[in-house]
Amino acid sequence: MAEVLQTTSSTKPKMSWEEFLTAGEEWQRWELVDEEVEFMSPTGQQHGGVNYNLIGELQAYTKQHREWVGFSAETAFTMASGNWRCPDAALVRAKRLPRKSLPARPADFAPDVAFEVYSPGDTTAQIARKRKDYQESGVIQVWIDPQKRGAEVAYPDGRARYFDEQELLVIDGLENFALDLKALFGM
Repeated sequence: MAEVLQTTSSTKPKMSWEEFLTAGEEWQRWELVDEEVEFMSPTGQQHGGVNYNLIGELQAYTKQHREWVGFSAETAFTMASGNWRCPDAALVRAKRLPRKSLPARPADFAPDVAFEVYSPGDTTAQIARKRKDYQESGVIQVWIDPQKRGAEVAYPDGRARYFDEQELLVIDGLENFALDLKALFGM
């Protein structure tokens, strides 16, 4: 029998992790938003290239800073709302993870830092709901805009800082983290 995951609202239907895994095709990406499966639009080469470069930078950072663990876009995290979000990349403090092996199910917590690369198919409503989920869950958000060649770091307390490609993106609380946006956007 499939394990049912509880959400914060008792009026919403429940979906098991097993049901969620079979909601789409293997090549698709989706999240669980307000107890409904929300498919994400396919990306293009620009998004894919930026995300590939981002993952490489995060991997290099976590090798030097073992107190952080990185995750890719296929990882589902549970938000305070009960939604399962799959950021393009994420960082989690290692001390928050189980000491043994990681479970084969969504994290029952939100990441510490979520990285999102804007896609042409993202709607304003989808972005606003995702931003709200992250903020309510205490997540530092990094929104990368390949079209404008810049990024925004949004903190849970409402502060935000914008960076253009000429600057190194830094994040309060991540020691020695500096993301070279010019290199990130370079293909």
